[in-house]
Amino acid sequence: MVPKEHYGSAGAVPVVIQTLQVNNLRKVGILVVMNTVALVQAFDATCICVTLPALAKELDVSFSESLSMGSVFLLATAISQPIFAELAHVIGRRPAYIASLTIFISGTILCGAARNSLMLLAGRAVQGVGSGGPQALSGMILADLFPIRERSRWVAYQNVSWALGTIAGPLVGGAFVENVDSNWRWIFWCTLPFLGGSFVGCIFMLGYDSDQRNWRLIKDLDWIGILLFAISSVSILLPLTWGGSRFPWKSAQVLVPIGVSIVSFVALGAYERVVKKPMFRQSLFRNRSTILQFINAMIHGIIMWMVLYYLAVFFLGVKGKSPLMTGVWALPATVTVAPVAAVVGIVAYKTGKYQGFMIGGWGLLIAILGAMTVLDQDTTTHTTLIIILLLGIAMGLLIPVMSIGVQATVEEGDVGHAISMIYALRTMGQCLGIAIGITVFSSQLKTELKSMNQDTDHANNAMKLIKVSIEQGGFGHERMTEAVVLALKHLWATGSALAGLAFILGLFARCPKLPKNPEDRVEQSTGFPATPIDRVCAVSITRDIRSRSQV
Repeated sequence: MVPKEHYGSAGAVPVVIQTLQVNNLRKVGILVVMNTVALVQAFDATCICVTLPALAKELDVSFSESLSMGSVFLLATAISQPIFAELAHVIGRRPAYIASLTIFISGTILCGAARNSLMLLAGRAVQGVGSGGPQALSGMILADLFPIRERSRWVAYQNVSWALGTIAGPLVGGAFVENVDSNWRWIFWCTLPFLGGSFVGCIFMLGYDSDQRNWRLIKDLDWIGILLFAISSVSILLPLTWGGSRFPWKSAQVLVPIGVSIVSFVALGAYERVVKKPMFRQSLFRNRSTILQFINAMIHGIIMWMVLYYLAVFFLGVKGKSPLMTGVWALPATVTVAPVAAVVGIVAYKTGKYQGFMIGGWGLLIAILGAMTVLDQDTTTHTTLIIILLLGIAMGLLIPVMSIGVQATVEEGDVGHAISMIYALRTMGQCLGIAIGITVFSSQLKTELKSMNQDTDHANNAMKLIKVSIEQGGFGHERMTEAVVLALKHLWATGSALAGLAFILGLFARCPKLPKNPEDRVEQSTGFPATPIDRVCAVSITRDIRSRSQV
């Protein structure tokens, strides 16, 4: 380990930057482990969307209730990410990663063994907690291993792994439940070999920061901040899921949780400003462009999951496709995401530029979501495929740019935290996307059914209503399909409006060119360059351990 001292412009206290050597073989091994886990996480998050009808039928729950199996996973993931990020700075990357993988594997086993909806819901929650660790730590580990320009390429490669899992999820999930509804459990069992291999790889490959551990400092974690964050997150999700479908918007069941969420968020913001060791670093929120990238990451997550889940509703309910064919029809969107994201990362690595991808991606997404409002039961195959293909391209353009952008607007020592924050906010957005989707779709479906003098009592169980209408056929089925199409039009329009908001915010975000070498980057706080390009940065590790050791 090679310590170096730099002095701030004020000449006050020296900032010691430590560097350590990690050989290329070990780097590759670490990347293989992280990318495998990322693939499994994406698979677990997406495979359930095409299995929801089978899952709802076997466990005897409504379609809206079955959607909670996806939202609880994402909510638990979002809440646990900052916790594992803090743990990693105290006990080291490897112990935190191993702990999260252990929880993830336990949740997967619980889901595979589930015999009722409550057990499955608990398993998905445990899975989500475990999933938060790898997502938070991957950004921090990449910040440790690579300089800023090269880091953008590896972030993109990890996004490719995530995209591959997104591709495999609907296909494999649909194949499992094609003929036998109870086979949905295999979507969990089939991931265990990959998780087991990653667990073993983690033991041998991570641990490069082993001398930075300080277990006694766990008690100094921002536990109050963690609690406030969890309360505020859960409190905002529940009313968004219930409002307009299960309970009226003006009911106490909706208004009280919203009030609790607002109070908790305000309390969290106030507390994080005064606590000595905050979970959310104030330095991450001093730059306008960084804040705008954070907001856009959440909007991207909302749109991505809202569209993904309800594309399945469109193909299953409107087009009458089987679960397997629903996964096949989604391929134009999922297959294009990976190569487009990789191209964005490589171009950013070569040129240091990425703003054009961000503006172009949001602009294309606005147009495509607007075009999706024309989709109905009579839309031709050719038109449908083109729209879904362009949707995948737009998503692929946007997936890496927020992660790349924040690296150029924060201090080098905050890069790991900034990337982790992008992942956490995108995950929170995905969770909100499911909740907002339920609210918009169910409320609008109820309105459309009412205007057609149809039964609205079970509007939040759309897939069951669609299935019954298909079995009965005739005029009732036509009216039901028409109502679903109109409800989906409002959903796509909502997504287009959100993309428009993100586009406007993106115009106000400064997107500085990524420097070729860390020597070219001047630390905002010290006025001195970051770690040399041939060394591995351990700024954030050292800084956090030192700050936490102070009395």
